[in-house]
Amino acid sequence: FEQQDIAEFFDLSLPGMDEVMAIIEIANLLKEGTYGVLILDTAPTGHTVRMLNLPEQMRKWIGVVDLMQHKHRYMFTHFTGKKYVKDECDIFLEDLSSDIDRVKKLLSNRETTRFVPVTIPEHMSIYETKRLIGSLEKIHIPVKEIIVNRVAESEGCLFCRARKGDQKQPLIEIEEAFSRYDLIKVPLFPNEIRGIGGLTRTADYLRGIAGPSVPPKTARAIEKQASSCLTLKPDLEFVLLGGKGGVGKTSLASAMALYLARNNQMKKVLVFSTDPAHSLSDSFDLPIGGRITPIQWSVVSGQWSVTNDQSLIPNLFALEIDANRLWDKFKGNFKEDMEKVFNKFLGSGTDIKFDREVMTEMLKLAPPGLDEIMALNKIIDLRGEGAFDIFILDTSPTGHLLRFLELPDMVREWLMAFFKLLLKYSGVVSLAGAAEKALVLSKNVRRIQDILTNPEKTDFIAVTIPEAMGFLELERLLSALDAAGIPCDHIAVNKVVPLVDCAFCSIKRAEQQGYIKKIHSRFPDRTIVNVPLFPKQVCGIPDLDEISRIIFKDND
Repeated sequence: FEQQDIAEFFDLSLPGMDEVMAIIEIANLLKEGTYGVLILDTAPTGHTVRMLNLPEQMRKWIGVVDLMQHKHRYMFTHFTGKKYVKDECDIFLEDLSSDIDRVKKLLSNRETTRFVPVTIPEHMSIYETKRLIGSLEKIHIPVKEIIVNRVAESEGCLFCRARKGDQKQPLIEIEEAFSRYDLIKVPLFPNEIRGIGGLTRTADYLRGIAGPSVPPKTARAIEKQASSCLTLKPDLEFVLLGGKGGVGKTSLASAMALYLARNNQMKKVLVFSTDPAHSLSDSFDLPIGGRITPIQWSVVSGQWSVTNDQSLIPNLFALEIDANRLWDKFKGNFKEDMEKVFNKFLGSGTDIKFDREVMTEMLKLAPPGLDEIMALNKIIDLRGEGAFDIFILDTSPTGHLLRFLELPDMVREWLMAFFKLLLKYSGVVSLAGAAEKALVLSKNVRRIQDILTNPEKTDFIAVTIPEAMGFLELERLLSALDAAGIPCDHIAVNKVVPLVDCAFCSIKRAEQQGYIKKIHSRFPDRTIVNVPLFPKQVCGIPDLDEISRIIFKDND
């Protein structure tokens, strides 16, 4: 490699390093003894699991760089006849390797570290917590307690009593599923937890000092803001839903899929997820996974079904894409191609040992998140085959999504730098297989970019909740979408408390209406749809169908 090759390649190989450096910084703070305790608020489940796996990914990265350095060491001793002396690159790799090892030990040390999962008494959250704990166990990160948040206590109205009743079974499930952990229950408060006072009150529950969850005062809800209905362009091919973790993206994506399929029965609709922590199966209440699963519509009864009844029309399908599996398959095929390339040298009695090792391991230097690009690559293939007419994407939470939106540009640059390295061997052997795979992927990434930025074919629906953190993350998301040139004409404000005669609900509703007013004021050019908070968990086709009729004002 020339110096420019290496500089270009490594500039593009390190997305995700910011999070690794953050963990290394935490390890340094502990080592220095500046603080007695460090508390880390992590991203939602899928992103958190990926972050905690980064030390292992970094070890692979260091291994590939060390292979490159190994060739340099060999050539130095071979041509100079001198003993090799460590240079700056060797020292850098040793220091980074030491830091990564220290982080791995820190994360798995039961004496100094603990991971505290936070769940809520809803089936989807419980499933996700089970998946999270399973991932933590695989990488030996200790868990002792689980916080169960938003436990309903109020019985002030039918709505409150229904919500409390709906939590009864999930709470039993939590007790049974997590019996070997200490469970700390924190109630659902009528008002948002902000400021020292609210945080102190919550801390009292964590310490076991319970207080009343309903303040004695009541509040009168301010007048409700007008809620529009979603009107999508008739020729849309791609609909993306995104927002903060826990705002209900998956439920709204599933509901929208039902509506579009029911009202476009000549078109095939696919709702799919690229979030590492999939929830479509939980939302539809049926197993989906990595297979394209039909969800059928009966013209006669006007009902959805998941049976195999041949009289039903299957025009809605769901898919939870296993992006890691697609990426592993791509890497495996590439490695085989590179082995074939270098085996041709053996035919002439020569083996370029160092080059073989480096080039077959090169994909370990790919930017984190390229696996999700592979998932969209699969969708592009399905689109090219004409398998589906409308694609609905349930995206990962905002922080992860923003990085994902930056990926197409970065991945194309990375693939081009990678392609340049492959071309260095083009005069010696045929690179047909490996080069073709890289080129096809690069072209598909370009197609992804063109689709995401085409306002006639794509629309993004920002999902939020009427709370301070939801509002701030909404601003951040819409700003990033504008910068990326991705059209977003709609905002769905989810979990809006209905107008009921109840002190608990009135306090919450009054607070929410203030934020709804703020959203209308801040984004007057967007269609804003209010989606009510249901007293029970939204799960299964009947619930999703009800939501679809609300957001599209379809009350036939």
